[in-house]
Amino acid sequence: MSKKITRRKFIEQSGKAGLVVAGTAVLPGLTSCSIFKDPADIAVMQGENYFQNTFKAIELLGGMEKFVPKGSKVGLLINSDFEIFGTYVNPDISIAAVKMIVDSGATEITCLQVVKDEYWQRSKYYEEFKEMIASLKHVESNTFPAEFNEDDFVKPDKIEGAISLEKTEVAKKWLDCDVFVNIPISKHHMTTLLTGALKNIMGVSTREANVNFHLGSGKRNDPDYIAQCIVDQNLLKKTNLCIVDATEVIIDNGPSGPGTIETPAKIVAGSDIVAIDALCSTYIGYEPDEILTTVKGHEMGLGNMNYNELNIVESERL
Repeated sequence: MSKKITRRKFIEQSGKAGLVVAGTAVLPGLTSCSIFKDPADIAVMQGENYFQNTFKAIELLGGMEKFVPKGSKVGLLINSDFEIFGTYVNPDISIAAVKMIVDSGATEITCLQVVKDEYWQRSKYYEEFKEMIASLKHVESNTFPAEFNEDDFVKPDKIEGAISLEKTEVAKKWLDCDVFVNIPISKHHMTTLLTGALKNIMGVSTREANVNFHLGSGKRNDPDYIAQCIVDQNLLKKTNLCIVDATEVIIDNGPSGPGTIETPAKIVAGSDIVAIDALCSTYIGYEPDEILTTVKGHEMGLGNMNYNELNIVESERL
């Protein structure tokens, strides 16, 4: 198992003084890309304007065009299908992400799991962007609990490298899209402890596939088996860009809540979903190596759970 690294240790090891550069405050132990010109591997924006901070986070990574070339077909997976505050991605973040994808020149944006209109309406930006929202496509049959149909879903013959997941059913549009943008929330989950980037992939599956995640080992809700299945399914398609809501989230009684709300007020973005989950787990009170999906994702080569080895840029709007 990889050496444990906590956010506190990361900052202590870095030991740099805080800076204020180009309209952003740089927190101790982290760099500013206003000084270091290379784009961040992981961008962390802190502050209460979640809409604007989503734009800024992607800017720190090098801009949306870096991830979404002009003419791309984009698959979008938003953790939106919950009702209680702190259990779903703040729609301000999702609207900002869609706006950047549209502006980058994507020819098609498909929500891989249906995002209901009432979700978008929770945002104060809904009226301004409702035409853009209406232009989004959806995998219409992928509403919980989704049932398999040959038009929208596929049963992969084999998952190369998989350990536990021998069969699954996933949305065709997920496998066929040019760019996959994953927008999860960093919150508590009663079995996996963290609902984050890796686990969000269960959103592209049918009910039968997800039942297998929970029961396939012969033991109900076996944490080790579920975690391995989640990681195995991630082997089917790389996440090109991940934008995590770590703003106002439940830290217990997840995934559906209600639960105790913690307010890290952070938006985290990057392409290394293992490193992102490792970092985000510290915001809800866990060590990265307590999260089995993170550990297994690291072991399977999906990313680096030792996030301090990456170029992390964290700043906040003044």
